[in-house]
Amino acid sequence: MKIMTQKQGFIKRAFTRNLREKFLAALCAVLVMLVAICLKPVNKVYSVKVNTKISPDQVLVSENIDRIEVKVNGNFFELRKIKSEDLVINFDFSSEKAGEISRNIGDNELPASFLPLNVESVSPQVLVFITEDKKVETAPAEPASVEDAARESADQEPVETSHETSPQPEQPANEEKNE
Repeated sequence: MKIMTQKQGFIKRAFTRNLREKFLAALCAVLVMLVAICLKPVNKVYSVKVNTKISPDQVLVSENIDRIEVKVNGNFFELRKIKSEDLVINFDFSSEKAGEISRNIGDNELPASFLPLNVESVSPQVLVFITEDKKVETAPAEPASVEDAARESADQEPVETSHETSPQPEQPANEEKNE
């Protein structure tokens, strides 16, 4: 038979009695820690695609800015709602005149998924596009085809032309004898 000391008996009772309550207490402690971690504010940087549409009779002269960086602050649950399909900004400059077009990026221009978040910074803050009217290029005159040239020459008055002909080679002697 084993004899236990008072300390050993206390430790054995602490770990073997009321196991259900102890398990529930440990589970609740883990859940509280997870919620505390998830509700903690987090900073995250998103790359937002910028689509621009300009008039077909204009050409973009400046560098095309196709992405901007947006730094936001929010908790885990709010950041999880942002989907990559939502990270697009569309600008329509088709009715604008040629020249410098600038847009300041604010809350109205950002995607709706950023509304519940705290937007800390946008880089670049101002988008500048420079457009010019397209230059009309005149096509060089194509040379007329042979048939068209023949028709034109037939319509005109005949003009004498002299062509130089090269002398014909002498006929061999055998052919002269046969005559």
